[in-house]
Amino acid sequence: MMPNPPTDAMLQELAASDAWRRALLEATVDAIITICERGIIRTINPATERMFGYAMEELIGQNVRVLMPSPYREEHDAYIARYLTTGEKRIFGIGREVVGRRKDGTVFPIRLSVAEARLGEQRFFVGAIVDITEQKRAEEELRRSHDELHKLVAELRAKNEEVRATTQQLWLAAKLASVGELAASIAHELNNPLATVALRIESLLEQVPEHDPKRKLLEIIEQETKRMGNLVANLLQFVRHGREQISTVDIRDEAAKSVELVHHHLRKRQIAVVQELAADTPIIYADRQKLRQVFLNLLTNAGDAMPQGGTLTLRTRPDTLAGGKLAVRIEVADTGIGIPAQYLAKVFDPFFSTKEEGRGTGLGLAICRRVAEEHHGTIQIVSEEGKGTTVIFVLPVRNGTNGARVRGADSAGKEA
Repeated sequence: MMPNPPTDAMLQELAASDAWRRALLEATVDAIITICERGIIRTINPATERMFGYAMEELIGQNVRVLMPSPYREEHDAYIARYLTTGEKRIFGIGREVVGRRKDGTVFPIRLSVAEARLGEQRFFVGAIVDITEQKRAEEELRRSHDELHKLVAELRAKNEEVRATTQQLWLAAKLASVGELAASIAHELNNPLATVALRIESLLEQVPEHDPKRKLLEIIEQETKRMGNLVANLLQFVRHGREQISTVDIRDEAAKSVELVHHHLRKRQIAVVQELAADTPIIYADRQKLRQVFLNLLTNAGDAMPQGGTLTLRTRPDTLAGGKLAVRIEVADTGIGIPAQYLAKVFDPFFSTKEEGRGTGLGLAICRRVAEEHHGTIQIVSEEGKGTTVIFVLPVRNGTNGARVRGADSAGKEA
């Protein structure tokens, strides 16, 4: 029997359905393209014309490759063939971001989704394409804003850290100034009784015969009194600030005075001090007060690194810096606990300390590095955990910050 022919109502319903689909395709802002198994474009909607700049008659019958830039253009036919052979899906039902090519040759980002359709024995592929240029532009702007924000946050943190370091240094400077005033006051107060004791000892020594057993005790008291007097004198030098900053400095003399100042601290820890101060160590032009602070920091650190005792070696000798500049080399070496390798790169950072909580400010080595830089010198640390640490401090004999003074000294020397 022949099938019943479609009724007028059925034909009207089909026509209405086709009209509805066409209206949907024309109204959508996304490009809709239908291709056959060979990649030939069969239908497009008006959004495709607007998006790619082609007229409908220019695309119908063309391979869809015309809408792709390289390398997608060369790969497309192989992709369809692979899908038809293996059924392997890379875009179907998933969608992915690729790029399209307009008639004028411009390339732009798109999101492509593909679905498969059958009409009888024939297979078709329907692609939905969304232009994501504005989305990508917004994402790039957001990424750029994020990078700028990240940069600003990093700069803010750096500034905050700088302010924190400066505040801490100012606080420490104020604290040191207060301690200096107190030390100076105490030193002046000690000078009077020490002078009285020294005079009385001198008077007693004149009265005691050379071979009297009591004379040896009096000589010991005299020696210790002189040592205390030297300590007080050195303490006054450390806390006294003159108007002139740059002057000639005998490094050997300053090193010896610094050792004398911390001698009690080192002796209490059973630390032996070895001074290898080369006789040909040159006189340098430097800020005496800052160098004393460096010596004090380095010697104290070395002492703290040897809680069970050990040997502290202080060396000075001639050296050279880059360009052959004459310099003096100062080494402070200990046989202490050493510094773990992972901390060596951080030891000069402000507020970083390997000491236990409550010990030190973490500014000692940072100040030493600053002094080295201000004098156009260098400072480095060589250390091995469990085997001790050596700090190497090299300063030019004449640095660029005091050229006028150096020239004046040279002229005076030549005239003499």
